[in-house]
Amino acid sequence: MPAPLDAPPTTVGPCTQRRAVLAALPGVVVLPGILSACGMTEPPDPASTAQSTTSVPEASLPTAEVPVGTAKQVEAGGENVIVAQPTPGEFVAYSARCTHQGGNVQVVEGLNLRCPLHGAEYDATDGSNTRAPAPRPLDVVSVSESDGRLTLG
Repeated sequence: MPAPLDAPPTTVGPCTQRRAVLAALPGVVVLPGILSACGMTEPPDPASTAQSTTSVPEASLPTAEVPVGTAKQVEAGGENVIVAQPTPGEFVAYSARCTHQGGNVQVVEGLNLRCPLHGAEYDATDGSNTRAPAPRPLDVVSVSESDGRLTLG
């Protein structure tokens, strides 16, 4: 007559191994339920599509380097910045870091900007993203004009 299931094993053999497997099964059955319950959290909030402001180390350049209707990429303390003059006397600046995956946005022509990594495009007049995959506008950088010079940062 075989030993009852709750009796201690007297030998190590197929019955002992079978009992160990059977004893482990409830944990295996419960484990997937626990794992799926852990994944039942609220989905994260979607990334913001709002334009942000960022700071860069202070830098200066002559206003003449940014003619009306154009944009130019400049360096401000190791950070790349796009400076534009959409209309006479109106200067704007944005981080050149693409909001998709951080590529370095380039001036294509006039006020048109493009990231070479995945083709995201921006308008240098307001930093808006005009072509996916960019999820939001470029970050604004402060710029001021005085005595024929622009100061970034």
